[in-house]
Amino acid sequence: MDLQEIAAIGALIAAALVVPAGWIAYRAGRRERNTETFHRQLSLLQIGHVARSRRMLELSPRAWTLHDFPMFTQPDWIPDCPFDLDEIELAWEDTDYPDPTVDAARRAASTALPPLSPSGRHSYSDALTKVAGLDHLYNGTIYRLLDIDFSSATKLMRFSQGLYFDYLDTSEILAYEAVASRLQRYRKRLKTPFDLRNRVASLGIDTLTIRVDADSAGFFLHRRDPDRVVNNTNLLGVAPAGEFAPSDVSYESISNDLSLWRNVMREFAEEFLGVEEAQGRGGSWINFGADAPYSALAEGRAEGSVRVKVLGLGIDPLPWKPELLTVCLIDADCFDSIFENMLDVNDEGLLLKGDGQRGLPFDHATVTRYIGGRDMSPNARACLQLAWRHRRFLGLDT
Repeated sequence: MDLQEIAAIGALIAAALVVPAGWIAYRAGRRERNTETFHRQLSLLQIGHVARSRRMLELSPRAWTLHDFPMFTQPDWIPDCPFDLDEIELAWEDTDYPDPTVDAARRAASTALPPLSPSGRHSYSDALTKVAGLDHLYNGTIYRLLDIDFSSATKLMRFSQGLYFDYLDTSEILAYEAVASRLQRYRKRLKTPFDLRNRVASLGIDTLTIRVDADSAGFFLHRRDPDRVVNNTNLLGVAPAGEFAPSDVSYESISNDLSLWRNVMREFAEEFLGVEEAQGRGGSWINFGADAPYSALAEGRAEGSVRVKVLGLGIDPLPWKPELLTVCLIDADCFDSIFENMLDVNDEGLLLKGDGQRGLPFDHATVTRYIGGRDMSPNARACLQLAWRHRRFLGLDT
């Protein structure tokens, strides 16, 4: 073999090495561009959530909305006057999980995401935890909402077992898709927000807390940190608020904690006082009858100094997340005793506590200002609207 042949063979080998190297570089560059696209679209969602929610309401069928109400809802979901939280009956349905509906919805929803890995598309939960850096998110058990019937005297909500990441992958991704794609194929595939079985719907429980003094009342809000939360990031929400989920990882907790009131108490403990055991990740059961602040809240409710009413129920227009809208009225002495060490900042954001931790004034000027604010989440706006509408019924005619 002469030198010319050796040179030719060397050229062939070099060419063979260049092709895969170029392909690898191309794919790496494409993944980088897709990652940048995902971050940019996520930022756009956080910046423009309120405007997009309003636009979604305008574009949706009128049968999905009520006049001047900032969420999708049904006429029988908004009562003529608030009713007690205990009037809602909770039913359980044993289902195979995950079921084919969940897997099919996840596959369909993932088309809204840019390809973010060599192996194929990510789910939305993968993208949030591995690309957006929200690695603190926890794929815990949730109560998956299946059906709502508020049309009769018995108000019924039916649940089964679900997982939080399945909610992200099949429901919360709708908000991202609204930014990422004009076609919104996944939203069109689901057809209606009121069929809760076509995806994993996690019930949010939003509690507008009002401290009631002799001649005044104050409410509390929460600025949601985009580095800590997924839903309604950078927006003002009511406090407390959170997912309806068991209090620990044991199987027993799924049945023990199927209680709206227990969930509200845990959210108070977590968001107002920073109680770690309330977050649903531990293995120890909560003693609701003896542990603070649960026992004090329960005692206050039994005595009438803590009153929890349901204002209505709506579905967030972007992620199609059902939200139970409630108000908790707490007499000043009881509130100050239970929440003496109330946080300024918690794991999810900043608490707006007003003057001397008495809350923002529940008066016409303040309520109107916040209802019209550009950074109010739809569910917070709905809670404030309904609470102000029913202020006489609630004993808050200021």
